Amino acid sequence: MAVELRMLQMDQTMTKGKIGKWLVNEGDIVTEGQPLLEIETDKVVHEQESPAAGVIAQLLAEEGRDVPVNALLAIIAAPGEEVARVEVEPAAAQQTFGQASKPKLATQTSEKLAVEPSKPATAPLPRAAVQAAQSAAPPKASPAARQLAEKLAIDLTQVKASGPGGRILESDVQRYIDLRAPAPAESTRLKASPLARRLAKEHGIDLRAIAGSGPDGRIVRDDVLQASAAAAATLVAPTPPVLEAPAPQQATEVIPLSGIREIIAERMTMSVQTNASVTLHTEVDATAFVELREMLNAKLQAREVSLTYTDLLVKVVSNALQEHPRLNATLTEDGIHLLGEINIGVAVALEDGLVVPVMRNADKARLSDISVQVKSFAERARSNQLTPGELQGGTFTITNLGNFGIDAFTPIINPPECAILGVGRILKKPVVHNDEIVIRRMLTLSLTFDHRVVDGAPAAQFLQTVAGYIQDPYLLLV
Repeated sequence: MAVELRMLQMDQTMTKGKIGKWLVNEGDIVTEGQPLLEIETDKVVHEQESPAAGVIAQLLAEEGRDVPVNALLAIIAAPGEEVARVEVEPAAAQQTFGQASKPKLATQTSEKLAVEPSKPATAPLPRAAVQAAQSAAPPKASPAARQLAEKLAIDLTQVKASGPGGRILESDVQRYIDLRAPAPAESTRLKASPLARRLAKEHGIDLRAIAGSGPDGRIVRDDVLQASAAAAATLVAPTPPVLEAPAPQQATEVIPLSGIREIIAERMTMSVQTNASVTLHTEVDATAFVELREMLNAKLQAREVSLTYTDLLVKVVSNALQEHPRLNATLTEDGIHLLGEINIGVAVALEDGLVVPVMRNADKARLSDISVQVKSFAERARSNQLTPGELQGGTFTITNLGNFGIDAFTPIINPPECAILGVGRILKKPVVHNDEIVIRRMLTLSLTFDHRVVDGAPAAQFLQTVAGYIQDPYLLLV
């Protein structure tokens, strides 16, 4: 019997993947576990394998296209089996960003494809039977999501879940409304987010006079705020003289916002818009920290282990998280979840983006083990050899820009985590130490945290603990 190949969800934040390259053609014989295509996400290029042995009966996704999670990619038939071909809408007619195109079947109309060998036509199932089958296993959803769906007569089976265990949240229903449901009354011709509509009503702004800067021309919050500020300025500012508009600047190069760059842009924008982000900065005396690294490397030289500052910081942060578990948490619709494992993500810069491989149970690992693992992550990240499992499950992230000569910066939280630590360069400075002006090695740390999960004082205490381990790093060896 024929088998479907669908787009896998490789982590809980993934909503779509890009078809990088097909490794097979229609008519090819394949074995179970054989790589069939390359999937590009914001984190990794992953080879998706065949779920069964057979013959590639049909390929339904084009190379270079973004495909939603669970979308149908190919049909694998048994040898000698005849399978009805699936009719796919032309690219121009398919739905836009974030929406799954629904293939039209030659012999059936239900949204979920059930491929069967060709056989004599039979009478279609009664509508009541189809509805009964669809409702046999209702989707998991929060009470708020169900209430909103019932109020607006939305079928929850059409809504993509982002909650734990595939649970549909209220935000998932709202996203479905924003992207797929028609807007009410006079706004049917306008594309605007609910927040943009509310702000426009409060400020008396006509949405029809605003050009949207969001995806597909959608009006977002910043568009309304800029229009409101411009309207206020016209009430007090004199009419400026009419000047000839300068000629538009010609771009020397256009870099497409697609693939990993597009997905990073989406996730970072989502992080800034949904988190109540606050950043704390502190300068730390890292003289003893530097001395400890030099001493350990001299001792470990025979074992061919060389510790980096990032290796030591993974241990520092994991120890601090044990003392401040509120920073090792995530926020869901159910509440704040304090996480049992301490899994430290280490940001690795690539030529066209960055990835964050995860050091699992870092609080239980030895420094030498952390060093080996982090180096392996960096090497395999730059050759696209990381597995999806190595990029999932992070509870806290460290991003180090010290090698680039940066002193301090404002890191962006990596969802669904609630905090991230930015690390600058270690710099020699004249400072007051033991009531004398001396040269010490100073390091600036930047902690960005979600104020919805943790308040400023507990976050500052966590940063103070991190600073304490750096100032007196021999505590790491206790």
